[in-house]
Amino acid sequence: MLGQRIKQFRLAKGYSLDELVAAIGGIVSKVALSKYERNLIKPSNKVLSAIAKALGVKVINLSVPSTINVEFIAYRKGSVLSKKEQLNVESLVISELENRIKIQDMLFPSSKPNLPVKKYKITSLENVESASVALRNKWKLGLVPISNIITVLENNFVHVLLINNDKTFDGISALAFSGKKQLKAAAVVSKNNIPGERQRLNLAHELGHIVLDIDPKLNEEKVAFKFGGAFLAPAETIYKIIGSHRQHFQVKELFILKKIFGLSIQALLFRLRDLGVISHASFSNWYKIINKYKWKKSEPYPMKEEKSQWFEKNILHAFSEGLISSDEASRLLGKDIGSQELSLIKKKEFLKLSQNDRRKLLAEQSERFVQHYELNNEWKEFGGDIIEY
Repeated sequence: MLGQRIKQFRLAKGYSLDELVAAIGGIVSKVALSKYERNLIKPSNKVLSAIAKALGVKVINLSVPSTINVEFIAYRKGSVLSKKEQLNVESLVISELENRIKIQDMLFPSSKPNLPVKKYKITSLENVESASVALRNKWKLGLVPISNIITVLENNFVHVLLINNDKTFDGISALAFSGKKQLKAAAVVSKNNIPGERQRLNLAHELGHIVLDIDPKLNEEKVAFKFGGAFLAPAETIYKIIGSHRQHFQVKELFILKKIFGLSIQALLFRLRDLGVISHASFSNWYKIINKYKWKKSEPYPMKEEKSQWFEKNILHAFSEGLISSDEASRLLGKDIGSQELSLIKKKEFLKLSQNDRRKLLAEQSERFVQHYELNNEWKEFGGDIIEY
């Protein structure tokens, strides 16, 4: 298990064996690291501490198994990631989900993902419309355009991971289960540094892979693409805002609609064609214009990328409640959170309370710690010499 965990966190960090050797100051060789990962030999406590520090984790994270099992939904057929690159992506997703689920269990111990995994049977493309509306109803979204899809996903414990990747990689989905096969969370993954309209459709597309049970006779990617468009731009709303049948559009109107629905012009035209708002001939004419002006690669008026804030917000929440230390919060976020200033403010506020209120607050915090350690058993499993965690 130790070797497997070292390799997982190394790949999640994007390090080769040579790069990890450099990161730990060359205190052991590449050959030794390879043997650690294959469980042929064990590192000393000093080396293990250095490895943990270089990988941005605690020693205990290397020494105990993961508390979750992650299942990945297949990469898109157009992905050109090598097996090694896929392993890097998957290791990063697993590590990130571990961190998020720990915080999730700490702050929301009784919450369950409100996620209908593979619940919507799709036997034809027409089923996609009703499936997208059903999920919107389940999440109480109504039929209005979604202003921020990342917030919608993370409010339902579908974690959004935005990763740096220069390859032809659009996204992947994952499900995280506890040891008892209970669904703990899901993840949808997309690339950083892409236009917001493309990012939004990528995330909605990956959501489709999670919730749809697609007939093998259908093109899964085509179905997921249609679901993404339907989820972001419901048919009823399209008809109200645009009309049920249109002969012509002004380019400026299309850019306004792009902003309203958060979809690219290309995706919007596909959606209008599928709903019969425009004819196939009209769609073809517009696509010629897109190709002429090279909008397939770069559209005018790109939207800003949405940012995931769930993790940072809830780490600060846990820190403010005294559930994690400032060092742990900084390690998880990868940046200093200004612990001294926050700690001083908290102490001053605490001292202003009456004695009874202070006792009550301390009792509440103690109860939270008890709940956390009852849910998380890894502290019981770690043994051996005392070393810095």
